[in-house]
Amino acid sequence: MSGRRLENFELLQSSDLDETRHLVATKFCEHRLALLQTSGALAYSHRHARLGDISFSIMRYGAEVRIEPRELGSFYLVQLSLSGSDRLEVGGLALHCTEERASVICPDQPFRMQWSADCSKVALRIEREALERHARSLVGDARCPPLRFEAAMDTRCGGASTWVRTVHQVLGCLQGDLDLLDSPLIQAQFEQLIMSGLLVWQPNSLSELLGRPAPEPLPRPVRLAEDYMQANPGAPITVESLAQLAGVSVRTLYGGFRKHRGVTPMAYLRSLRMERVRQALLDPAQARSVTVLATRWGFLELGRFAADYRKRYGELPSETLSRAPR
Repeated sequence: MSGRRLENFELLQSSDLDETRHLVATKFCEHRLALLQTSGALAYSHRHARLGDISFSIMRYGAEVRIEPRELGSFYLVQLSLSGSDRLEVGGLALHCTEERASVICPDQPFRMQWSADCSKVALRIEREALERHARSLVGDARCPPLRFEAAMDTRCGGASTWVRTVHQVLGCLQGDLDLLDSPLIQAQFEQLIMSGLLVWQPNSLSELLGRPAPEPLPRPVRLAEDYMQANPGAPITVESLAQLAGVSVRTLYGGFRKHRGVTPMAYLRSLRMERVRQALLDPAQARSVTVLATRWGFLELGRFAADYRKRYGELPSETLSRAPR
């Protein structure tokens, strides 16, 4: 990697600790940065390029440093070591990351790192909304569980090794011709290649669903009703209005949802609305009240809502609210 041409990438450099922290924060998130050897001299260098919803960074600090970010919040972070090592603590695990072991950090996981002086990495920032949307499209179910990856990636294994080679191939293409960034078609192909590979080859909370045979196509009435609910989750929807929209009887619509989604149409709508509440709880621009946000989306029995929410997400709505950035 070090011998390839990187001139087309944006270059960030500094030998000042505060300036380095600020520059890195502009590409990732706020964090603490500390030199671990008082005699060490910082030599931060960072090449950066963005491809749609994926950003590529090739970076080093040139000194032994400790990095303590806040939760990432809006993106997933994959780090591939090119040289040196990194001692990473994430999700209660301590990982020694080298060229043979990469790391995958989820948006809501606190973590900290300690880079060796000779450590250099390729870091991929993958926007949370894009990756989770792509995961739902692969699974074929808008109600799939939250996406969480195993933190350690063994880059010697078949699938992970193939994925890492794919990342380097995409980097090579961008380094050779940055004009590729101006082609929406090429951007989409590269993005989907990287996101699909990560979802299929790195163990995660959706691996079992992704490993199942592709489901049969949805019947048209179910698809019409589902599409309408996804586009208008806040509308005053009834099962009668959905049946009329789909051009079938209520009984037929119930049967279609039971067979292909395993729930009634209104339970499906409730699930969509609960996801909207979760998104609002994590959004600092929204009201900071579980009651206000839940009732806004039609959940009037707050005790039942809290129990259903905890069953689905593994935490109470108030706990989600407390984790949201301020």
